[in-house]
Amino acid sequence: MRDAARPVWASRPVWASGLAAALVVGCAVAWLQYADRAAGPRSTWPAVFVNDDRVGPQIAWITTWGTWLGALYVAAVCLLAGKGGPWWVRLRGAAVAAAVTAALYATYGTWLVKENEFGKVDVAEKAFRWAIACVGPSAGLVTAAAVAAAIGRGGARISFRGRVALTAGGAAGALFLAAVHTFQTLEEAQESLDAVYWIALTTGVPLTALLTGRLVHVMVARALRPVEAIRRELADITGQSLDRRVPVPPTEDVLADLARTTNATLDRVEAASTRQREFTADAAHELRSPLAALRAQLESALRHPESVDDWQEVVREATVDVVRLQHLADDLLLLAGHGSVPPVREPVDLAALAEDLVREHRHLPESAALRLHCEAPSPAVLPGNPVHLDRLLRNLLTNACRHARAKVTVTVTRTGPDLLLTVHDDGPGIPPADRARVFDRFTRLDTARTRTTGGAGLGLPIARDLTHAHGGTLTIEDTEGEGALLVARFPTTT
Repeated sequence: MRDAARPVWASRPVWASGLAAALVVGCAVAWLQYADRAAGPRSTWPAVFVNDDRVGPQIAWITTWGTWLGALYVAAVCLLAGKGGPWWVRLRGAAVAAAVTAALYATYGTWLVKENEFGKVDVAEKAFRWAIACVGPSAGLVTAAAVAAAIGRGGARISFRGRVALTAGGAAGALFLAAVHTFQTLEEAQESLDAVYWIALTTGVPLTALLTGRLVHVMVARALRPVEAIRRELADITGQSLDRRVPVPPTEDVLADLARTTNATLDRVEAASTRQREFTADAAHELRSPLAALRAQLESALRHPESVDDWQEVVREATVDVVRLQHLADDLLLLAGHGSVPPVREPVDLAALAEDLVREHRHLPESAALRLHCEAPSPAVLPGNPVHLDRLLRNLLTNACRHARAKVTVTVTRTGPDLLLTVHDDGPGIPPADRARVFDRFTRLDTARTRTTGGAGLGLPIARDLTHAHGGTLTIEDTEGEGALLVARFPTTT
């Protein structure tokens, strides 16, 4: 898994400190070159190897004050480049930059001193060549890598990857330095290089690998403690404790991302569980009332048949309740399962569909007293599910007819690449404060409306879900006059 990108400010100290570290090396060798040229012609052999110390004072200054001033310069550049980030993170990066560059400059300075003892005549040229080829680039790269590991993504603590890099790099570097120093000591003591080779091969390499592995193991174990805390918390979360969340470590790294992603997933699971419980409770309530009324009606007729004047009327009223229950069950099944059904996509003429449904509703009893008008210039082809689009428009039209006083208008127009379906009635309208709430399931704004005269509060939620399934939006917009205006916008491209 990759770490997320650093904030903008956190990348500046990395490249700025690397460039500054390389620039210090370049300035130092450039000064040596200038001093070498200013010293005049070189002495003849053998005095050149004995007396001609052309850049000795400059090397002495570079290896003392120059080392510390260069390290402080790189630290200052790193600190200033991180402007905008947390102070302690910037200070940590600057401290690491100073420590790394001081160690590197001291090493390079030691090499200069040794080289000047035996090759005074051309030490400036050698330093320049080595600086351009190796010393400058390596100083820049190592410093930038160390600062990147120390800063991480700008968190309060060093990130997991940064700790692994610093621990492994520091351990390997220290052990390698000890090995190099040991070789140099043995060489100066005139020990057999063959014996040194076999000692290093049989003892030094295994010990180096063992110590490096041990240090990295200890560090990784400490760094992975947040993962264990996340695991324990997840193991304790049950269906009755979905409000619990895992701890987020105070680092801006992959472990913190894991914790935040886990908590976001738990948020969605809790929200889905809450919606499911509310939906189940609302559905049970909506089903209980018509079932109770139907049962009471039939039981009363069976217990007191002598009081029933017209059995056909009893059956007719029971049939009406059964039809209502069937419609409610269909709505619940559609809400619960239409998202899991593979979407059907075929060309659907929305204008022809609107004209057919308006023509059908003109002959229904509940809209007999209304004027239904359709403005839908054909064709208006939309890629979608014809059954779902039929249900969507039917719900919008039924809702408009239920609240209209005298007129309902359905229009289909094209706006750029989108198709616009609007249903406008001249009823009391929907207050702006309630326009979001009407899309909640089982919501009825008119408290005086009963389940006999009104719907179950599922028509608009179903219409909204079906619109979203087609990549569109369903909104309630303002009108110049009275009534409610529902606007469904569909993209015509798949």
